Amino acid sequence: MTPYDPDRIRESEINTAVRLDVISVPGLVSAGKIQPVIPKRRRLAPPRVVTGKEHRWLNPNKGLVKVIERNLDILISRFLYPHLSKLWNPYSWLLERRFGLAESTLSPVGWPKGVAPLRVLYISDIHAGIFLRPELLSAIVDSLMNLRPDLVAVGGDLVSGHVREAKQVLSTLAPLSAAPLGAWFCFGNHDYFGGDPEEIRQGLLSVNIKTLKNESVKIAHGGASFVLGGIDDLIMGKPDWSGLTSNHGAPHLLLAHNPDHFYEAEACGVPLTLSGHTHGGQIRFANGGPLIRQSRFCLDEGVYAFRSSQLVVSRGLGSIMIPWRWGAEPEAVLIEILSAD
Repeated sequence: MTPYDPDRIRESEINTAVRLDVISVPGLVSAGKIQPVIPKRRRLAPPRVVTGKEHRWLNPNKGLVKVIERNLDILISRFLYPHLSKLWNPYSWLLERRFGLAESTLSPVGWPKGVAPLRVLYISDIHAGIFLRPELLSAIVDSLMNLRPDLVAVGGDLVSGHVREAKQVLSTLAPLSAAPLGAWFCFGNHDYFGGDPEEIRQGLLSVNIKTLKNESVKIAHGGASFVLGGIDDLIMGKPDWSGLTSNHGAPHLLLAHNPDHFYEAEACGVPLTLSGHTHGGQIRFANGGPLIRQSRFCLDEGVYAFRSSQLVVSRGLGSIMIPWRWGAEPEAVLIEILSAD
């Protein structure tokens, strides 16, 4: 494992992209058929060791700055961009070309012995709504399910500004439930921005995607079993670690939208946590740090290790505030988890 540097990404790129047949005008909405997506593939670097002392002087999880950011985000997503998106949608144009698959193989300390190798497809920060065309998401989902994951995890921020935005993508997410061990969801901060989050839970359940909110389940796999848990969002939700661990103890695999849950997860004995939220910065300059940092503890993207616990932070699929990414391309993550024995 390598020492941690919060401003440098250590990843090897494997360029195996297949371009889609799309229109050539950036952002112009096209009625043409979207072809199945074959993503670029890159392998994440080995876990970067963190000490728990890395932090930023401004806490992005609370305070006046967070309140201003949240209200500006809601204003843009609900009232401003909807008037433009029918004619000009640059993010869907970008997503067709730059979406990729990140891959990692991990053997967390404390992973149950005897559990067969587990392939987890992790999709975070979908942000349904103004920036995302459902037909494009459908093509991405179909392509990802061709990877034949054992389990699918959707790591929060299904919507951008209101729970009603989930309705437009439910049918496109239905194929995720075909994974042998099911598809599972945890709440993110945007899932609380407008409306009743319970509508998201019920909508996902209608397509056989189950929500874990401060709760866990025991899943049998390959002659043994592991515990999968989901903790509520750090900013807008009500995380309850006692409730999470009450039935099956500490989860072996935890869905936590915000990576700043990591140190609490480690303290509870969680071997592996999957997070999103940061978008990898969304705008990230060459050889530099992200323009906007959403993790107080510098957990921006990639794989991290603290003591005996590991964390995977995905850049996520969607976009907020502005319909663009740079230097932090949209992605899903395929993680193969192996027993350490």
